[in-house]
Amino acid sequence: MNAESFRQDDIAVVGVVYDGRLDIDAVLSACVDLLRCNGVRVAGLLQRFGERLPGGKRRMYVEDLSSGERIRLDLPRGPEASGCALDPDGLNRAACALRGAIAQRPDVLMVNRFGKQEAEGHGMRAELAEAVSSGLPTVVAINHSLLGEWEKFLGEPGHVLQPEPTEIVNWCRQRGRPGDTIRRRT
Repeated sequence: MNAESFRQDDIAVVGVVYDGRLDIDAVLSACVDLLRCNGVRVAGLLQRFGERLPGGKRRMYVEDLSSGERIRLDLPRGPEASGCALDPDGLNRAACALRGAIAQRPDVLMVNRFGKQEAEGHGMRAELAEAVSSGLPTVVAINHSLLGEWEKFLGEPGHVLQPEPTEIVNWCRQRGRPGDTIRRRT
């Protein structure tokens, strides 16, 4: 698909590109709050961090935006452990929550990350593919280092936004599905 074959309004998925200096989770959380204040139905997952663990790492969770449930994603490990230690059970529970969010057909679907696991063909890649193909307006956080992998996943250059709540919210508002009424603040 080339740039002439689709209009900006037809794009159903957008990547929000960030780097390590920015708290992308706070940006996406602010977007969810703004959208909900305007009557937009938002579902999906947001990443959250808990208390610091020995060795300086923090507990890692995702929050199911529909139920408020927090699903722990990291495996408890000793203070000498290094590297990421994703809990396969937690990741599976998060994937189930994301599938449930897609089935709800919200106005906007938030996805906490396209991360290393997804770039390697694991993690929540299948659920992300389902979200992309569903036609739901979908917002996905992508670390700038994985942008090339994201575009390979999509099969074409992806539409990306800066991590600015106003820009993201405006994109979401413009994607209201026919028949849906989205109240907008005036």
